[in-house]
Amino acid sequence: MYYLEVGSGEPLVLIMGFGGDHTAWALQMAAFSARYRVIAFDNRGVGRTDAPDHAYTTGMMAGDALGLMDALDIEHAHVLGVSMGGMIAQELALRHPERVRSLHLACTFARPDAYVLALNAAWREIRIGLGREATLRTLGLWLFSPTTYAERPELIEALLQNALASPYPQSLVGFLRQGEAVAAHDALERLPTIRCPTLVSVADDDILVPPRFAREIAARVPGAELRMVATAGHGYFLERPDVFNDLSLDFLARSSVR
Repeated sequence: MYYLEVGSGEPLVLIMGFGGDHTAWALQMAAFSARYRVIAFDNRGVGRTDAPDHAYTTGMMAGDALGLMDALDIEHAHVLGVSMGGMIAQELALRHPERVRSLHLACTFARPDAYVLALNAAWREIRIGLGREATLRTLGLWLFSPTTYAERPELIEALLQNALASPYPQSLVGFLRQGEAVAAHDALERLPTIRCPTLVSVADDDILVPPRFAREIAARVPGAELRMVATAGHGYFLERPDVFNDLSLDFLARSSVR
């Protein structure tokens, strides 16, 4: 299991989404590590972490995150997860509530609906049928907003080229196994047992995991805050890093030890 640790202070564990590795946090690391001990890692099935060819679950991947916390002697931490990482973060908070100081669930869901399951299946066929670059360009249509395509196409191209240049591209096995974990995730009925401070955030143009899922989570987690980000899509932490970082840091400051 590969991880990166930067900064000092209260621990902040970052959990990336489907297909992303720790490098996808590039636009958050400097801002977050200026105030916190930041741990970013590659989930099983991506980057420099092993990709065993067996069934994955978000609960299993939460166990991976917990094991890393144990190895680093982290008793409890703030946890921020995006997309699939938000599903893993849900499981971590539900299974080990004493280890999670605060929880930020970003662009994620607690249970997939028919639309998400159909989209997941379509992504599987795209990944199997297309070459790597064509797959990345196609998936980008679900990741970024029309505003970003219209006003900042150079950002999308830069992100694409960065992904293509990765020396550790996700294997087909990793892609398929992570996709299965996403499709099987279901924490919806357990959400009311979460007791730590919780922020739920989503962008208004997210078509991959539409805002209705964020509203559903926020309605079920006691005391949860809901924040919407304008003119951005599923990748809003890349499209609007200033806004994402500010809302994350504001929540962390209010959830930190005094």
